[in-house]
Amino acid sequence: MKSPVGSTLKRIALALTLSILAHTLLLWQWPKFTPPKELAFPPLQAKLEPLPKLVKNPVAQKPKPVVLPPPELAADISPAIPAESIAPINNEPLASIQKDVQEPANHPILPRHAQLRFSVQYGRGTFKVGEIIHVLENMDGQYSLRADTQTTGLAGIFKNYKLTQTSTGSVTKLGLRPDGYMEIRTDSDGIHLSSANFNWDAHKVYFDEGKVSILADQAQDALSLPYQLSQLPLDQRKIPIALSNGKGIKKHFIVVGEETTINTAMGELHTIELHKEHNANEDGLIIWLALEYRLLPVKMQYLDKSGEISANMVITDIRVSDN
Repeated sequence: MKSPVGSTLKRIALALTLSILAHTLLLWQWPKFTPPKELAFPPLQAKLEPLPKLVKNPVAQKPKPVVLPPPELAADISPAIPAESIAPINNEPLASIQKDVQEPANHPILPRHAQLRFSVQYGRGTFKVGEIIHVLENMDGQYSLRADTQTTGLAGIFKNYKLTQTSTGSVTKLGLRPDGYMEIRTDSDGIHLSSANFNWDAHKVYFDEGKVSILADQAQDALSLPYQLSQLPLDQRKIPIALSNGKGIKKHFIVVGEETTINTAMGELHTIELHKEHNANEDGLIIWLALEYRLLPVKMQYLDKSGEISANMVITDIRVSDN
């Protein structure tokens, strides 16, 4: 005779199994994500391009002493203060960022069409939680960038997250100059929208809810920045830049690091490392540009306010076309 306890346990186990299966199917069906279509052009072949002169083992230089003239000459001679002795001011307004930035020599030409695919890992781990697809269009002096971020695999079952970013603007001799940036984030709390509109004639940037800020020369948005880096004078130790995330705009310094080799799904890539200088209790960003792939971004790390890696994005595929 079968134990009634055993039969009850079997019925409970069967009910739990069917419930889990039903909920899993429901999660896979809603919302359904349709990834962007693969572009028809081939992968970008590794090729050493003419590159700008990069910083080699940068060493911090001590400020030169300021020598004042004798008192009897002070009325006729103004003391010459070396540029190296002028320290940056933390609360320096955005408009004070240098306007006359020299055009970098032999900077790589941005492709007319490009698609970059990244794998996203959480923190320092290697477990894939999502995917990002960047699409660049660069024609007739205008550009458009789109990035779609989506949770995938098991992570997509437990937490659905989608982020769409767009950046549009013009292409100048100094690189990208954004006119508009928008991001739409969808998560368990709903849909969240933020945007920035750049008015270069008025030197103002407009945000949602009527917020207005001063627009500095060489300003970028969160999506255009990784593609603008190749157009910057990378022979400098620090490069000032204003960066907008769609909610505000703030001055930062891009610090040029050393050349390094990273491992990716495309094999070992020779890169130059750059990072956004940040203060304590501020988010950080590190970007690696591939020396053999036109200095396109191939790895990005976001740091939280404690300095820990919050997200790690590594390239898996690059496709370009110049036709």
